[in-house]
Amino acid sequence: MNAPFQSFLAACAALAAFALAGCGGAADGPAGAADARDDGPLVLAFMPDIPPYAYQDRGTGELLGIDLDIVRAAAARLGRELVVRQVPFAGLLPAVKSGAADYAAAGITITDGRKHDADFSDPYAEEGCAFLYRAGDPPPTMITAEGLRVGVVESMSSDFYLTRHGLETFRYSELSELVEDLASGRLDAVFYDRPALLIEAEAAGGAFAVTPLETREPYGIAVRKGRPDLLEAVNAVIRERNGREAPR
Repeated sequence: MNAPFQSFLAACAALAAFALAGCGGAADGPAGAADARDDGPLVLAFMPDIPPYAYQDRGTGELLGIDLDIVRAAAARLGRELVVRQVPFAGLLPAVKSGAADYAAAGITITDGRKHDADFSDPYAEEGCAFLYRAGDPPPTMITAEGLRVGVVESMSSDFYLTRHGLETFRYSELSELVEDLASGRLDAVFYDRPALLIEAEAAGGAFAVTPLETREPYGIAVRKGRPDLLEAVNAVIRERNGREAPR
């Protein structure tokens, strides 16, 4: 099955999930689709697989992360309730583009192509991708990766980056699946957001190692087009966070 068709199926599945009340998500308010009214709940499409920006506590199941904190604060600023729906990465921007969600967040890289589907907040962080590999193996590079079985999460910037460089990849829907197959030897490396890989390497107790950054990318919150009020609310929160966290 080719990647575009896989992306299409993932997006369809994500949008179908939005049509079912309470399906696959955790809510800060009443369940429902994105509401065009000024007093209805806001909907966040969220993939909790990019710690520390978007993740799920493995013990309690609670949804956490910097992205979620930003959007919750934006909703509070607007005086609106927030519904959080878990969506595969390939379905995040389709959910915002279709109006099924007001916001999408999961360490999303701001690109010109993605701006066709959503407006984007100001960048709130700059991160990048790297390789996760088994400790003791030679560290992968963009040159040596051509002969390796490298796994990515479909439709993420890491997937597009390797594809643009002519590398064949193995596409998955979740980071946990990639790490499992790396540990078992079905993959030689994983290419993904470096902060999340560092957490995986630490959790593995020395079984994995992480290469230096291969890319540098600005992260932003995706916002439904035609809603400058939603965009300004999230930008105001980012400005406040940057001011609060700026070195003195």
